[in-house]
Amino acid sequence: MKNFARAALVSVFVLSSVAAAHEDFDHQHDHHSGSLLDSSAQSRHFLLSVHGVLPYGHFRYGGFPIGVGASFYIPILHNGFIPPVNDEFGLDFGADAIFFLGYRYPVALWIPVSVLWTFHFSPAFSAYVKAGVALRIWPGDPLPLYPDFVGAVGLSWMFSSGVGLRVEAGYPGVKLGLLFAF
Repeated sequence: MKNFARAALVSVFVLSSVAAAHEDFDHQHDHHSGSLLDSSAQSRHFLLSVHGVLPYGHFRYGGFPIGVGASFYIPILHNGFIPPVNDEFGLDFGADAIFFLGYRYPVALWIPVSVLWTFHFSPAFSAYVKAGVALRIWPGDPLPLYPDFVGAVGLSWMFSSGVGLRVEAGYPGVKLGLLFAF
């Protein structure tokens, strides 16, 4: 857990350095609008993520795990917990279908429910920390249903007002996909 906290802090520091050097994607905003220190009231979007999954946390079961999934994000606190910072807090839930190539029980369904605390460095870039639980369903496995935890850090890059990229790393793996805001 100590290493996870260190990785999260390093990720936020690196992202803030990159985001500070990046120009805003929307030239209609002034220099400070949407930045990390923009303390004005914010309106957040619902987000749909469609992603690929590489669950490296499950390589120990043999074979090669790989999957696809989707998640839906609902903003709960549009202006987050820290008033002078452009942050938000919300709920993320979804499903991942994992295929264990070369394993005795080759298909699993994971249903994660997490909270995300997101920091917006610009209108285009944000970073988040994620924590939650997941129900793991493995038909045929001796333990076909069990709860597990979820923890990750992630980056989002909205390259237009409604479409972006999302990458996250943590437990149980790495996810890379498209974001759709509405």
